[in-house]
Amino acid sequence: MKNTKEIKPILTALYCINFLGNKDEDIDKILKYAFNSIFDCNTNLLTLACVGRTKEQALPEILQILHEDTNYKGDVKWLLKNI
Repeated sequence: MKNTKEIKPILTALYCINFLGNKDEDIDKILKYAFNSIFDCNTNLLTLACVGRTKEQALPEILQILHEDTNYKGDVKWLLKNI
């Protein structure tokens, strides 16, 4: 499998965006299952990192994670409009 090291930061970004946006319970369950089954960990620390924040406040950190730990070089303006 190509670039498996990118899975955790991508799932982290998806979890935070889902948590901070219009939280979809089905996506939440799938992401929690993925963290538990793939990485043998839970999402408690991610939840704590997101509590009390807005998407706009968290977005720079989410993008930093994606830029540093993945090949994602997406447009910030597009991401802001679409989350």
